Amino acid sequence: MRMRIVALVLTAAPAAALGQGRPGTSLTVDVHVTRVTLSGGTGRVEYALSNQRESQEELYTFTVDAPAPVLRISAPTSDDWATATSYRGRSVADWAALTRQLPPGATAAPFAFEGAGLPGIVTTWVRGYYPPPALTTENPGAPRRPSDPLAENSIRGRTVGLEPFPVDQTPAGLLGRLGGLVSAACGDLAWITSAEICHSLQVKLDQARRSLEQGRQDTAKNQLGAFLNELTAQHGPEPGKYVTDNAYWLLKVNAEFLLSQL
Repeated sequence: MRMRIVALVLTAAPAAALGQGRPGTSLTVDVHVTRVTLSGGTGRVEYALSNQRESQEELYTFTVDAPAPVLRISAPTSDDWATATSYRGRSVADWAALTRQLPPGATAAPFAFEGAGLPGIVTTWVRGYYPPPALTTENPGAPRRPSDPLAENSIRGRTVGLEPFPVDQTPAGLLGRLGGLVSAACGDLAWITSAEICHSLQVKLDQARRSLEQGRQDTAKNQLGAFLNELTAQHGPEPGKYVTDNAYWLLKVNAEFLLSQL
């Protein structure tokens, strides 16, 4: 999905975030999830970042919360971006511009990381470049509150990331988790933009749950297959498509993992 992070205006867009005009927040960035895969217990998420033309700042840092610790991380070009996997003791995937920031109107990809986990909904932050404050000798004895640019000079949003594998990996447990993700994608996130499609997807999961409770595993597989078919049919940027990239990759990979456990 194209996740638009807006500094100055909060709209109904699924990934809009509100800034207060502080340095680092005068930009609008699309965080576009381009691919999510799961292989051998390792998940991989890829993003494209677009700094919109109306932005007043260049994009300086991009940070994604990483509940599943990062195993590998890569940037579009290693000469232009530095990477990190922690921020003040917090597990993250972090990219910071080295030689030049991403100017308004420019796009860069892929920003990618891997970890041992399943796709989940996580917090992300973007920060624009701003000159550091000038040094001053005024009132040198005044106490200074420690600065945290992630909290004070960044814009928060939500995207797809990686969470540790759940403790309950039974089919029933995974099916319940998948249903919760569908509810979240259909709720405030608005990653699925049709109430009818949301209802249809949940109905298929309810049918699969009842089939599992009755011991009809093959029927449950067919119902999960129908869930995936509808998800794919409704995914895309064209008019009349209601499943965004975020919802598609989030739900597709989790549904496929559930099928692999049956």
